[in-house]
Amino acid sequence: MNWRGVPIVLDWTVLIGLPWLYFLRHRRLADAATAFVAFFVLMLIHELGHAAMAKWRKVPVLEIRLLIMHGYCRHERPNKQSDAIWIAWGGVAAQCAVLLMALGVSELLKAHSSTAYLQAHSALDILIVANFIIGAVNLLPVAPLDGAKAWLVVPMLWERLPKANLRRWWRNRKLQRQSKAVAADIIERLKKKQ
Repeated sequence: MNWRGVPIVLDWTVLIGLPWLYFLRHRRLADAATAFVAFFVLMLIHELGHAAMAKWRKVPVLEIRLLIMHGYCRHERPNKQSDAIWIAWGGVAAQCAVLLMALGVSELLKAHSSTAYLQAHSALDILIVANFIIGAVNLLPVAPLDGAKAWLVVPMLWERLPKANLRRWWRNRKLQRQSKAVAADIIERLKKKQ
């Protein structure tokens, strides 16, 4: 299997996910199979998000590999830190898109067909609840999670702020506070004289 010339490799451990979901959560084979497919698709979309962002930033992608609980997008080392940051955010951005679509589908099914909602519940549970948890954990600023690179955007943006403008803004705020204090003092003195 490949995506735009990038091989997608499924490790044998992916198959352990089906009995894991069955015993851990659903206890019904159909629900476990649906949840397994949803989890597998979610992992694939996350890694495709990284790959799409890497291709957009012109960083060659070597492979996407999916394992039992996670995957990874292997690509060449980006030349710029900003490219690494974009690539790190690509997976979470793809997950967010899935989360928003799943929330919309969930609300539509709840409103129009409770039977369809019950049938899709195990997939929606993965695409909403597990998706949110996985995304939040993945954004922890700890290597090898995506957050270790993704949050480098904060110091990078701070460095790009025009320092002179920031200092001018801070000085103006300080002057405003001082002028308000002086004006309040003058008004107080005038009141005492009257």
